[in-house]
Amino acid sequence: MKKYQIIAEQLMENIKSEKYKIKLPIEDELVEEFQTSKNTIRNATDLLVEWGMLYRVQGSGVYIRQFEHEKAINASMIRGVSQEFKASTVRTEVVYLELVDADEVMASELDTEIGNPVYRLKRIRYVDDEPFTIEYSLYNKEIVPYLGIEIAQRSIYDYIEHDLKMRIGFADKYISVGHLNQEDAEVFGYQKGDPMLVINEKVFLTNGMLFNSSRVIHNYQETTLFVSANNHRRL
Repeated sequence: MKKYQIIAEQLMENIKSEKYKIKLPIEDELVEEFQTSKNTIRNATDLLVEWGMLYRVQGSGVYIRQFEHEKAINASMIRGVSQEFKASTVRTEVVYLELVDADEVMASELDTEIGNPVYRLKRIRYVDDEPFTIEYSLYNKEIVPYLGIEIAQRSIYDYIEHDLKMRIGFADKYISVGHLNQEDAEVFGYQKGDPMLVINEKVFLTNGMLFNSSRVIHNYQETTLFVSANNHRRL
């Protein structure tokens, strides 16, 4: 990640820990705190404004958005459960992780050729010991050359950006509702046919390469999605 992105993450952690409560410190104080340039601070705060965490009032400063749901997931951002709930205890159970040759469906999902190597992953994410998501994921091995159990138990996105030195750029997310099958219902302690909230997403690097396709089933009683909207108008 670039320096301004790292600072944006640190600012967000300071907001969540209530180090900053109503508004951010003035720009000069942030420059001193993070030992960086004004331009980097502006890029970091611009990013948090884009994410819906902050808003600017001309002549007054940068203010912190107040949210009704403390554990709401910002669906506008590309953040895994580990990053979204840093203040909580997150545990991951890897159900399976296997390297397979892409069949027609997998190849279509990852926009690759049939027969190309693909990591196929299922994992259950727990937040404070409660099952929160069931993830069915595909990773293109030609882009993500190695994926092991120890990595899948942590944040795969952190591994891609910090260890593989790749930059995650953007994602397409499709949110829908449906009904749980027997296997997934048992994970959440529900009945077959109970509701489920599903996010189907495809995640790309900054160069436009599609490296991940996932189907993430959320615990519908524990999940609140948040999307920041603005009134920017195109001329």
